[in-house]
Amino acid sequence: MSNSEELRQAYERLIAAVAANDEDALAQVVSTGIEDRSAGPGQLPGLAGIVSWMQGLHAGFSGFTGTVEDTVVEGDKVAGRITWQGTNTGHFLGLAATGKPVKIASMHILRFEDGRAVEWWGVPDLFGALTELGARFELPPD
Repeated sequence: MSNSEELRQAYERLIAAVAANDEDALAQVVSTGIEDRSAGPGQLPGLAGIVSWMQGLHAGFSGFTGTVEDTVVEGDKVAGRITWQGTNTGHFLGLAATGKPVKIASMHILRFEDGRAVEWWGVPDLFGALTELGARFELPPD
């Protein structure tokens, strides 16, 4: 098996662990000291912050899943395009539960060392997700 295929599989295990809300499986592919370069305000550092983010998603969405749509591996990095989805049954980004299904497109770049993610950059389409959930945005007047 090539190094590229091993990294791709590690990334897929990471996404599967998040989708399953499985802290033990996540700890197998994420370094305890991971640097989350896209951490939200007040997010804990390291694996604890990733676990908290994962648990927050599952608190906000029932039936939460993640599908790896595409991956590109170069050197020690994996770039991935993911579709997260679930039904909004809990608080999410300031909105009360809507009961609506939602899909959240997301792009990631993760750097791996010894089979574990040590750096994570993530860009989710939160505007699209909030729009799907019925949030309304107003442009300022000219």
